[in-house]
Amino acid sequence: MNEIISYIIIGILQGVVEWLPISSQGNLMVYLSNVLNLSSQLSLNYSILLHIGTLLAAIVYFYKEIKSLLTVKNISLLFKYNFKLLKIKESNLDKDFSYLRFIFITVIVTLLISGPIYFLISDGINNFNILLINLIIGLLLFITGFLIFFSRKIFSKKPVLSIKNSFLLGLFQGFSILPGLSRSGLTTSLLLFRGFSPEKAFRISFLVSIPTIFIGEIALLVFNGLFFSPYILISIVVSFIVGYFTIDLLIKFAKKINFSYFCFILGFIYILTYFI
Repeated sequence: MNEIISYIIIGILQGVVEWLPISSQGNLMVYLSNVLNLSSQLSLNYSILLHIGTLLAAIVYFYKEIKSLLTVKNISLLFKYNFKLLKIKESNLDKDFSYLRFIFITVIVTLLISGPIYFLISDGINNFNILLINLIIGLLLFITGFLIFFSRKIFSKKPVLSIKNSFLLGLFQGFSILPGLSRSGLTTSLLLFRGFSPEKAFRISFLVSIPTIFIGEIALLVFNGLFFSPYILISIVVSFIVGYFTIDLLIKFAKKINFSYFCFILGFIYILTYFI
């Protein structure tokens, strides 16, 4: 019974912190490793797998926007100009296709970056003890905090859905596979640096996350096999329910609050556990 409650708590945590720039994956790894005593490898895979629930919540929440992007016209244009992307001028594109092309390039770059990093860390993560994992996650949370802190102070003047920005966004999102580097924190910070408003930054950040997480979850299950358990399924269902009912409120909340301080506090606590 206590184990079921623990996995319900995990689902609640994922459903809440996924929408906040404080690294849901990193915080869940700390909980899974320290509270449930799971191995570092299993904690990493479970923390990634738990994104299925909040992924479904995001799909429901952004359904209308996704539907407007995935029209036959937009998809046909995307593949038609697949090898000439660098020659297309923004002024010649309609808004929906611009976003779809931007998201497409971002996802491709993300997968090229995050795939090798995942295999690199998953092969060696069991060689680290729990306290060392806490230290690494704490340090990466500090990096996330600094990016969020300075993103609202330095930005370019004109936001553009350009090849360069999509590449940079994919690069930042790719490195967020590292526990402690918040995906939403890194991507929204980058977009703010590049001149996007907080509203557009959060919108684009979560839109690019949907196909990325979807492909990532499939790849995780293919390479590691089906490792579902009744407990993890409970967490996924709970994270979907909690995520769906909190996404709107928490995204609005995250736009107004500087979450760098939360990253610094959590990072300090995790680093402190290494030394004490």
